[in-house]
Amino acid sequence: MQSKLKAVSLFSGTGGFDWGAQQAGVEIIWANDIDPHAAKAYQSLFPNVEFVLGDICNVSHFPKADILIGCYPCTGFSVAARRRWKNLQERDLKANDNNFLYKEFLRALKDIKPKYLFVENVRGMTSADGGWFLDRQIQGFQEAGYKIWKGPLFAPDFGVAQARTRVFIVGIKKDEGIPDYISPIPEYGPKTSKPYLTIEDVIGNMEEWPDGEFFDYPFHGHYLTRNRKRGWHEQSFTIVANAHHVPLHPIGDPMIYISKDKWALQGDKNRRLSWKECAALQGLPETAIPNGTLMDKYRVIGNAVPPAFAKALIKPIFKFF
Repeated sequence: MQSKLKAVSLFSGTGGFDWGAQQAGVEIIWANDIDPHAAKAYQSLFPNVEFVLGDICNVSHFPKADILIGCYPCTGFSVAARRRWKNLQERDLKANDNNFLYKEFLRALKDIKPKYLFVENVRGMTSADGGWFLDRQIQGFQEAGYKIWKGPLFAPDFGVAQARTRVFIVGIKKDEGIPDYISPIPEYGPKTSKPYLTIEDVIGNMEEWPDGEFFDYPFHGHYLTRNRKRGWHEQSFTIVANAHHVPLHPIGDPMIYISKDKWALQGDKNRRLSWKECAALQGLPETAIPNGTLMDKYRVIGNAVPPAFAKALIKPIFKFF
């Protein structure tokens, strides 16, 4: 019997990507994150994985593995950040050091020398400054000896009830004789035998007003600049990490468009999704339980990668293992 492919995970967060990788047949042997609240959720999912809590910059050596996973943050390229920034240049990006954590991933890549690498990025990176920042990452991986595939994946295509698009990079070590990577094929939606999952499919049986589990801060002016509520039979808006901006629960009436950048609520049944509902819409297992405040829980759940992405991305490589 063949042994499982082994993986090292960096910027692991709650373990969303790693959970999907495990479902695909990968063994996670080592993980790292700096956020103690995300670490609590990760360790609830992977109690037997060696987990190093702390700044990756302080890790001098990494264990050998077949796969290197990196969901490093690039906060300056989120849609919200792009609205605030124009004419991105490297000197501006250095104001947010998180945007350069890919260099730590590259350092680990050169140390581990895995057969495969998997990286998740926000969609905004493909257009930021003509794709300059994404190109910098890819160039680094290619110079380290990897053939690169990159592309966007739409979460509903892989069984996530959330209209979320993320960009992924897959690398294959050139000297391993492995064929080029093949893009995952959608498993749900048009041209498949399975309809997209809806909000109702995922959270329809959950408590409507779970006390203490949803953020009940007033809906401020910025929140009402666009529609925040999807219906039961639709996919959720993207689950975000900021509690203030979490989408509305589908209960009650839809929002009303007033004018450009102005929407209004209807009725008295309006609340944000709870952190547990957000976790379910991300596709995280119920056992992924972060600690900390309500804000902490929303943050680490919103930053998670839906496991379905990882499972879909990793399955193709088993054809060559």
